[in-house]
Amino acid sequence: MLPLVKIHQAVSQAEDNGLFRKLTSLYDKIPQTECQRCATCCTVPWPAYIVEFLHAFRYINKNMPEKWPDFIAGAVRYYFLELVDINQRCPFLDENNNCSIYEVRPFTCRIYGLFSRGDEGDVARRNMERLAEKYRAEHGIELPREIVEFKLPRCSRVRVTNSRHKKPQELLHLLTADLGQLESFFVPAPVVDSQYTFVPYVNHLVMSIVTEGARYRRPRVMKEFLEKGHSELLESYVEKFKRTSF
Repeated sequence: MLPLVKIHQAVSQAEDNGLFRKLTSLYDKIPQTECQRCATCCTVPWPAYIVEFLHAFRYINKNMPEKWPDFIAGAVRYYFLELVDINQRCPFLDENNNCSIYEVRPFTCRIYGLFSRGDEGDVARRNMERLAEKYRAEHGIELPREIVEFKLPRCSRVRVTNSRHKKPQELLHLLTADLGQLESFFVPAPVVDSQYTFVPYVNHLVMSIVTEGARYRRPRVMKEFLEKGHSELLESYVEKFKRTSF
């Protein structure tokens, strides 16, 4: 992930090389959809590449810099508590269930409901079980079963409104490959293929501003929250890092 001191340089490089223009053009090719806007799918931050993180970072910095403290506070809380508090939500989802960065939301948010889910839920469940065992063995933390067993309900309310492509899923596969090409500007192709940089926007933001020492204490925050229902250490981090200046 990009350290804080390199974000503005990376934004400038992306602008100079037309990456944001190409990214916007890619987004425009995605079949447009409509739904009932219940925001169920928006509660969980979806993965994004570095180029998408920079795209959204630039948008926030230009259009709503005053929102950074709130976004950062929400991102820090989500990062530390996502495995122990089922009530955590994407920090860019406001109190009215509207996405604050809808215009620059990542590819995965835009295509939700267009791909068939297949056995992805089973894979996610197995991964969560392994993660639960890791925290149990290494930190003595028992992750809540409601989180380990959580499965985002499949939405049948997403409707394509204007796709001329006869095979939308085929188009999405092609666009996914194009997105990977844009990401390869920042990292080698093998890293792109490994999806190492394909993490939620929240994680990109936290990795950039939260120190390694604080991130190392994540299990301590989780354990404190499970024992007390809150974490004083986490709140100290929130107060510290939400003052980050860009």
